[in-house]
Amino acid sequence: MTKLKFPAIVRLNWVRFIGTTLLSSLLITTAVSVASASTKDKTNLSNQEIELGADINSQVSASPNHYPSSHNNVSVSQPKQPQLIAQRDSSNFVGDSLGESNKLRQELLIDPIIQEADKAAAAPGSSAGTPTAYGASQGQAFIGVAGFIPLDGDNADASFGLGFGLGDPIKSVGVEIAADIISSGLGSATGDSDKSFLEDFGEDGTVGFKVHKILPDGTAVAFGWANPIKWGDASVKDTFYGVVTRSYRELTVSGGIGTGSFASKGAQQANENAVNVFGSLGYRVAPEAALVSSWTGSGLNLGASFAPFKQVPVVINTVFTDVTDNLDEGVGFSLTAGYSLRF
Repeated sequence: MTKLKFPAIVRLNWVRFIGTTLLSSLLITTAVSVASASTKDKTNLSNQEIELGADINSQVSASPNHYPSSHNNVSVSQPKQPQLIAQRDSSNFVGDSLGESNKLRQELLIDPIIQEADKAAAAPGSSAGTPTAYGASQGQAFIGVAGFIPLDGDNADASFGLGFGLGDPIKSVGVEIAADIISSGLGSATGDSDKSFLEDFGEDGTVGFKVHKILPDGTAVAFGWANPIKWGDASVKDTFYGVVTRSYRELTVSGGIGTGSFASKGAQQANENAVNVFGSLGYRVAPEAALVSSWTGSGLNLGASFAPFKQVPVVINTVFTDVTDNLDEGVGFSLTAGYSLRF
């Protein structure tokens, strides 16, 4: 993923101020809405870095994702595993919009008298960087953009995603196919790359799929392989996962197991691709807003998801990543925006 350097005039305290203001505004909006009416990890891995030095006593990062070694006065740092932020799929771009659309279709099959009047075009999400069992089906597609700001650094990352669906998760199964473009091609705009503007766009990325099913009781189940196709500096570790999602009125719960981007801190330190657990909780505080959280397998993400426009299928997610600094890489702020299509 291309790294973007903030202009010198943008200070770290402003980033913290903006992130804090977003959450504060959500809490105020939530209080008003409730009173009147009743808010992988980046999976994308950084470029491998090899540091050579003549002094064997040179300092090497103590991050659990670095493994120093020395030979003939040469210090070598193993590939850096970035903080897990999100496993990109429709869940992290357009929230539960596609899932709610498919569940409504299921209800209409059971009781055709149910009306879709006043149904919002989008629904806020229920996770903060981990997959849910909802996905795109035949006639559904999505596109989104994601950005990440480390709150203790001066670099930012950006990526793009898009996907479409096949099949029917109600009558049989649905299949979501999604691509994640890691390299944004914006490095030259901030002096972080010698290449011309957009020259390296699409040089790194992955293509994955998710097979999903909505059971008669409304429970959704899914199996995914996030990166069967990968190129450039994308992750070399395969990410497989299985997840179950269940809604209880305003509360949506998801839980699953997976490899790759869901690896524990210990597995990352040992460079192992072990199976680990992940999960998410989303609480709808208003029709257009939800509080969301996710355990990625190695870090806790907290934030909010918004579907601010009733007639426009746009979802915006604001998430603070690894809030307990379990990976010793500092807290970050992730912002995603997605648009869902039906055809």
